[in-house]
Amino acid sequence: MSSVSRSTSFDQPASDGLLGHVVRLNVAVDRVLAEVTGAHGISVADYLVLGVIRRSPQHRSAPTAICEVLGRTTGGMTLTIDRLVRAKLVRRLPDPGDRRRVVVEATAAGVALAKKVNADLHGWEQSLGATRTQTRGIVDALGQLTDLIDAGNPTP
Repeated sequence: MSSVSRSTSFDQPASDGLLGHVVRLNVAVDRVLAEVTGAHGISVADYLVLGVIRRSPQHRSAPTAICEVLGRTTGGMTLTIDRLVRAKLVRRLPDPGDRRRVVVEATAAGVALAKKVNADLHGWEQSLGATRTQTRGIVDALGQLTDLIDAGNPTP
């Protein structure tokens, strides 16, 4: 795995409030994801699609289901799936329940690549040096924040 920087390029004082911290975290995580996936020759979007398919039964999913999980449009999803098909990481198959539709199945190479990227991301996570207690606290706090946002679905 490549060495991924853990600092942001625009460190701000703690007085930024919640949103400022979330924005900086988002930028940092986006950078890590791009560096790790790029080192494996795929984009973050490719990895996210592979991840959804890898965790689906029989490593198969309908494109519309993938769109729903990732909050993506069908047009953008088609481009991503086309790229993954060309790379031989997924294949399109007739839907066994409705042959007018297709499902996307990860190939053995696609599953293996998703696992490698996932392992590298977990390696980066471990390199942060957080204790188990710290990690649990962070995960709990992020889960609570996500639940608050999802429940309220606030719009500006």
